[in-house]
Amino acid sequence: MNRTQIYLDEDQTIRLDERAAAEGTSRSTVIRRAVDSYLSREEQDTAAWRSNWAKAIEGTAGVAPYLEEGADYVEDIRHEDAARLSRLEA
Repeated sequence: MNRTQIYLDEDQTIRLDERAAAEGTSRSTVIRRAVDSYLSREEQDTAAWRSNWAKAIEGTAGVAPYLEEGADYVEDIRHEDAARLSRLEA
């Protein structure tokens, strides 16, 4: 276990002490539980976002079959941009 020091305002300290007393535990235990809860929620939110992102990608895959794939598509756009720039500079 690692020691960590934090500053809490008076209201936070009072509320933590009340919670700890009601549960028959220490302020540190209440804080550790709160941190675990926060981190779990954060990890769940991240996992949900990734899942939704993957579904969106899967749902849009193949919607423009007329476009070239990946690097070829980008190179064609660059070539067209260079040609247009050459025409504008002439």
